[in-house]
Amino acid sequence: MRMTIALFAVLATLSLLSPALAQNPCEEIGSDCRVMSGVEVKALKERVLAAKAALPVPDPARYAHDGAVEASTMPFVAETGIPGAVPTCRSWPAGCLTTLNTLSFGYVRRAERGKTGDKPKDIVAAAQQMMAGFENRVEVNVWLRPHSHLVDDAGGKCVDVSDPEAVNVEKSATFLSWESGEGVVNLHLVFGPRTCKEAETLNVERPAKAFAPVKSLELQISGPKAEVAALKKKIDRRAFEALLGAVVK
Repeated sequence: MRMTIALFAVLATLSLLSPALAQNPCEEIGSDCRVMSGVEVKALKERVLAAKAALPVPDPARYAHDGAVEASTMPFVAETGIPGAVPTCRSWPAGCLTTLNTLSFGYVRRAERGKTGDKPKDIVAAAQQMMAGFENRVEVNVWLRPHSHLVDDAGGKCVDVSDPEAVNVEKSATFLSWESGEGVVNLHLVFGPRTCKEAETLNVERPAKAFAPVKSLELQISGPKAEVAALKKKIDRRAFEALLGAVVK
């Protein structure tokens, strides 16, 4: 499932990057689209790189980056490096922000990475090798959003965590964290305000003149239980909280 999501993310990223090279970059995006200014591009790129620097990284002695290209790990940064590209943003009530708002990094066990060239003896062995790689894989994903984090609405009441198997739930007005899963554990952390009113998270119809702040940030880490627990200890909450707020001063 996670491999399918990763592949979809790469394809979606490439489809989003291509309009940036068109003569009218907003033509196929939406009525709320506008071209970003040089100041906005520079400021947002700095914010994205600061988010990358804040991410916890698995022990390099045991894990290696999966080799994914920048277009899938940091699509906005990749877009700014394309000659002739014209970065665009879409509009929300708080202002305009790129839809290339994700950071996605995958890590594989070094021992298993060395086995990739070994040809399995049969189909069963190949399946076991594939499953081992999947179960031991670590993924770190971040979303920077121009609106409050959307949670479920249960009859007009906001439900911060709807997963019935969630454990280690921690929350305040501007922070939410929980874990779920057994073999492969998923850790979720949300920084910033939350809402169950979907209307607050939808695009407006016209381009916003102002550039949106990063109003909420979602961090998700998945992998073996021990690895996720180790990464959780490395998370500097203050560093992530500092990523919220105005992007353009």
